[in-house]
Amino acid sequence: MKEKKQKLAIGFVVILLIIAIYTGLLKPFIKNQNKENTGNLNSEKIFVPDFRFTDEEGNTLNFNDFKGKPIVINFWGTWCKFCVMEMGDFNNLVEDYKDDVNFIFLHVANNPKTTNESVLEFLNEKDFDNIKTYFDSLAEGTYMFGINSFPTTIYIDKDGYIFDAIFGITNYDKTKIIIDQML
Repeated sequence: MKEKKQKLAIGFVVILLIIAIYTGLLKPFIKNQNKENTGNLNSEKIFVPDFRFTDEEGNTLNFNDFKGKPIVINFWGTWCKFCVMEMGDFNNLVEDYKDDVNFIFLHVANNPKTTNESVLEFLNEKDFDNIKTYFDSLAEGTYMFGINSFPTTIYIDKDGYIFDAIFGITNYDKTKIIIDQML
């Protein structure tokens, strides 16, 4: 009987967690995900609060330090086939827009054996030399944005408001259109 109550409690917590993720910061964009047009999909502006993540040495960085230019945040993982597929396009986009846009590639590990070094080695092996990855080791970004699928790319204007979001794989052309609209 005690086991049954524990299973019910765990199930209830999982349902609450799913609801919390769904009602996260990106909920207003979910209904617009299949629209052909890109750009500011909502008339309601959503400000992105500060959150923390780490660099390759483990130093804590703040999102606010990247404001002032448009920002592209890509939540990805080496374990995610679609994330890896879009990295070549992002590598080229960083080269083309490095002076005008701040790119934040937040690696989300799904395995405790994944280390910063193994991720950097992976990027080096794939010749993604323009990708500077950061680590959502504090999980603040993942939880704040309600990320539950990978890859997810969030586009933020220079003033810190969400401009657009793409859930799933993107490509050079789609991202270029959105970046050009933000500039």
